Amino acid sequence: MEMHGKAATLVSAGIQEAAAKVGPSVVRVEARSLQGSGVGSGVLVDASAGEIITNAHVVRDEDEVSITFHDGVTRGGEVLAMDRLYDLALVRTESPVREAVALATQEELRPGQLVLAVGNPFGFDWTVTLGVVSAVERMLGPLDGLVQTDAAINPGNSGGALTDLEGRLVGIPTMILAQGQNLGFAIPAWQVDLALSQFRRLGRAQHPWIGIRGATEVVAPELAQLLELPAARGVATLEVEPGGPADAAGLEPFDVITAAGGEATPTIAALRRVVRRTAVGERLALSVLRHGDVRDVTVRVRELPPVVMR
Repeated sequence: MEMHGKAATLVSAGIQEAAAKVGPSVVRVEARSLQGSGVGSGVLVDASAGEIITNAHVVRDEDEVSITFHDGVTRGGEVLAMDRLYDLALVRTESPVREAVALATQEELRPGQLVLAVGNPFGFDWTVTLGVVSAVERMLGPLDGLVQTDAAINPGNSGGALTDLEGRLVGIPTMILAQGQNLGFAIPAWQVDLALSQFRRLGRAQHPWIGIRGATEVVAPELAQLLELPAARGVATLEVEPGGPADAAGLEPFDVITAAGGEATPTIAALRRVVRRTAVGERLALSVLRHGDVRDVTVRVRELPPVVMR
């Protein structure tokens, strides 16, 4: 019992330390327009530049944005870039905080891992809740790669921080399923990092696109072993967009993509992750299973057309 008590004390101390580390870098974001106002959260990602990342839906179409820091200082904010498909926005202000939150990597995140959600739910400023990573790589509508957590997330947490016990950002809370219990979702840190680099470089986000609609397909274990496939699953191309990149490269309906860019693609989420990380205009090598044979197909990645974005 004594050993369990010590372990609990250590975990509790780790939670307190992480919350104290992250808290000053989490801000309250208030957006106002003629139609009204809304409150969410944001995370300081570059202290010297005063850069804050938040959800696009927190600052969308608002005329005035104000940022309140942990010490009560409130300053005006300028929306530098926003993307609805990522549901992320970059806001700049003058920061009194000298240290920003560091981003964790996707590879470090595992189901069952303890995480903290820090934000401003229902206006209760700088609320900390504890939970676990319930799952990774969730897909909800246009959002993919999402981190699912049972840490309490409520309106006002949007745009805040989901962190590990070392105080590193693992995700930005974006939505909950109101009809469920403890079903919260966060945009993963790797997507935040990707969007940030594009916001800073281009003033907008890019959405790489290869022009297929796919679904996870199980490959017969015997065939997977015979062909030395990286996994016994792949992504079946249910539809190939006419005139799209995959069509131009010769992909056909019911091809099975088993790898992309040298990485196994056992799920549609895994394939979408590789595509997202590929720059527009670059060539992406695919391993494709067709009629029992594996062939190499190279696709030139394009930007998602506006008509598809809608």
